[in-house]
Amino acid sequence: MQKTFKRLDKKTRLQAIRRIVSTNSLESQEDLLNALKEEGYISTQTTLSRDLKALRISKVRARSGLNVYALPREGQFDIVPTLEEINQAKWRLNFSGNLMVVHTPPGHASMVAYDVDNVKHPSFLGTIAGDDTVLVVLTEDADKEEAANIVRDLFPKLS
Repeated sequence: MQKTFKRLDKKTRLQAIRRIVSTNSLESQEDLLNALKEEGYISTQTTLSRDLKALRISKVRARSGLNVYALPREGQFDIVPTLEEINQAKWRLNFSGNLMVVHTPPGHASMVAYDVDNVKHPSFLGTIAGDDTVLVVLTEDADKEEAANIVRDLFPKLS
């Protein structure tokens, strides 16, 4: 009797992998591919590798001393913000008197200062850039909201 193999949609494939990993001690992707095959499912090593990453399945040392695949425990991993989310939070704009302070992610300040200087707006006297902070000196009578809007138009990530 010949075994029929099924190609799985992603959701069904991930469920099968979860079930197999949770009920077996598998030391390699080849072992997991074989376990899937025994149940009539086919997959490639490349797809399986992506699936393991998506499911956050990793190798752990079992009581037997073997390194086997395991599902993450509930609450084991904290949600880590992406680099984009971290950098988004670093874009800020504040005022102190006629000084506008623009906070950027590290390494962005000189670019911001350059662009602000090139606006050549009469309210902007000049800029001083550090690594992640720009000091924009405004004229005494500058409209702060207008100045802030000009800079926000240049850098929409600013809050």
